[in-house]
Amino acid sequence: MTQQYCEQCGLPISAAESACRSCTQEELDEYRVVREYLRMNPNSNAMQIANATGISVSRILRYIKNGSLTIVSDGPYRRNR
Repeated sequence: MTQQYCEQCGLPISAAESACRSCTQEELDEYRVVREYLRMNPNSNAMQIANATGISVSRILRYIKNGSLTIVSDGPYRRNR
């Protein structure tokens, strides 16, 4: 059986996990910061969020990709379909 390692910091973890507890908690904390920022600034893009929060654009885009955050087209720039 091969040893599994945290995808973010490289520490050994159990086979059922993809990240250690510390990295998992850090990601959850950062998600909460992004979510709260978006509540206060709902029309922000990923770059604006990153600049304001210090959280990387790639992590913000990962939240969108995995469904934790969704993009809502509701405003004057909405595309007609």
